[in-house]
Amino acid sequence: MKQSVKGLIYFLLVEIRRPLIIFWTILFTILLVSLTFSYWLSQIEEGPFSFSLTGPIYVFFSVWGFICIKEIIPFSIKLGATRKQIWSTIGLFFLSLAIFKAVFVQFLREAIWIFNDWVGIDAFRFLHPVHFLTDNWYSRMAIDVAIFSFLFVISYIIGSVFYKYGLIGGGGLLGVILLALLMTIATGDFAPFVREMIANMSLTFYIQLFAVSVVLYLCSFLLIRRMTTIKVQ
Repeated sequence: MKQSVKGLIYFLLVEIRRPLIIFWTILFTILLVSLTFSYWLSQIEEGPFSFSLTGPIYVFFSVWGFICIKEIIPFSIKLGATRKQIWSTIGLFFLSLAIFKAVFVQFLREAIWIFNDWVGIDAFRFLHPVHFLTDNWYSRMAIDVAIFSFLFVISYIIGSVFYKYGLIGGGGLLGVILLALLMTIATGDFAPFVREMIANMSLTFYIQLFAVSVVLYLCSFLLIRRMTTIKVQ
């Protein structure tokens, strides 16, 4: 069993290594261009330039929920790993990745602030949900881990439904979600709900979001338990 888990972890590391290199190469390039533009704005005393360092990472975790279902799980089944091993290994792997990325982003953010102070860039600003709360290292960490985990689990579950039940099942699930959203907008409840959520935003909300992610991932085992290598069309 330990050898199977080690094999799965190695397979996940190999699969994600190249996408991570490409992702961070693009993100660092955009960041460098943004800092250069911010330096120019600082010299001419124009307004601030805002940049989201975590936004692209949110997208990264959303995409990898689908990739796990489409590529990693079928191949792992062919290698002889049990569904329980695959499910637990993927969960622990991406939770560890979420924590690692959250820590790395915090150190990168601090390094950028030190660099900006050194070269005199005062027009550069980071966009982050923590601006609705008390901005500190621990709050940013908790928020990022919660959002990374939630987005991964949601896309993982949606991808599982599409894989196991085909376009009918997946389309039906998305249709129900879209219908519920449209109904709340039509009844005028959506905008007040968003305003109320923002007004009462606290770190507790993100802790609850992470707890929901854990519960949803535990429930996702019901989808993977009888999953085969044959994708339903």
